[in-house]
Parts: sequence; structure tokens; C-alpha cells
Amino acid sequence: MGESSKVGISASKVVALIGTLILIRDSISYFYTTDVLAIIFGVVGLIIAFVIFDSLEIIDLKKLKIPYIWWVLLIIGLLLILFEYLMDSSYLAGILVIIAAIIEILSQKKEYAASKIVTLIGACYVIYESIMFILGDSIASIALAIVGIIFGIILLLTLFDKVDIKVPYTWWVVLIIGFVIFTWVSQVSGTIIMVGFILILMAF
Repeated sequence: MGESSKVGISASKVVALIGTLILIRDSISYFYTTDVLAIIFGVVGLIIAFVIFDSLEIIDLKKLKIPYIWWVLLIIGLLLILFEYLMDSSYLAGILVIIAAIIEILSQKKEYAASKIVTLIGACYVIYESIMFILGDSIASIALAIVGIIFGIILLLTLFDKVDIKVPYTWWVVLIIGFVIFTWVSQVSGTIIMVGFILILMAF
């Protein structure tokens, strides 16, 4: 089990919980369509959310106890990525659950800070999304892509102590960059980065 903060919850569980809440939001939104497949995925999404809640012990079912194990999270995350691909939806819920699995795997090694893992993934993902934006036709998408790449690289450099760019890896830097990315570049990458900010505040 991952290292716990002063509030008594591990970093991977925080990320998994946020991912589950996003899953619930997305699943409910599918019910507002007339697409039968979307409604089915909405039901499946809520069932998966129920499973994660049970493993997080948010829901206490004596007869059905699902263990909180990294490979269970990984399988769930991959399933969510598949569902989100089929629905042409955001991959955010699946990505966060997979990140929770990664943190759970690495949590046994003290040198890995959970907040830095999440921030690293968020920075890499915004750079990836920005490169995809460059393939867009509009000048606006290219401009946003440049902003995303610049801020993504800055965030990456703050994670390496040997590179002195005069920008520290602190909660307010991660928050500002996450907010900028969320508002003007990508809500997916921005959310991931701001989850890193939350973990910093929780001393992970």
C-alpha cells in the first residue's frame, strides 16, 4: 500500500478517487443522449465507479470486498481508455486510474514523489496534445500548441534539480501552469497537472 499523508489516505487513492468522480460525471452525461451504446457505456461506467469506490472503502460491502491492487487499477484504467475511445470522449478518467496504478507500483520506493510522477505525466501529455494541435488547420490551434509546448517544457525542467531555470517546483508554479493549460490548451492535461498540485499540498 502506498505511503499515506497526514489525512490518512495514500496518493494513489487520491488520484483514483478523482478519476472515479470524473468517470461518474462522464457516465451520467451519456444518459442525456438517445444513443443506446452510449447509455450502455454509461451504465458500465457507473458499475466500474462502484467497483473502485468499494476498493477505496468509500462503500463498505461486507460480502463484496474488492482489493485495492495496482493490476486491478491498471485493468480498469485500460477498459476505461477503450470505452472512451469508442465514445470519442476524453481519456481523462482512464488516464487518472492508470496513473493511480503507476503510483501504487512505485510507492514502495521512497525516492519517487507521487506529485512529481503526476506532474511529469501531465507535462508530457500536454506536449503530446500540443504536437497534435499543430496538425490542426487553424492558426489558433497552432498558437495554443506553442503555449502548451512552452509551459510543458518549463514544467518538465522544474522537475529536474540539476537544471536551473530559475523556476522552482512549488505548489504555486504547478497550479498556475495547470490553470493556464486547463483554460487555454487542454482540460485533460490541465486537470492532470492540477491533480499534481493537490498532491503537493497533501505532502506527497
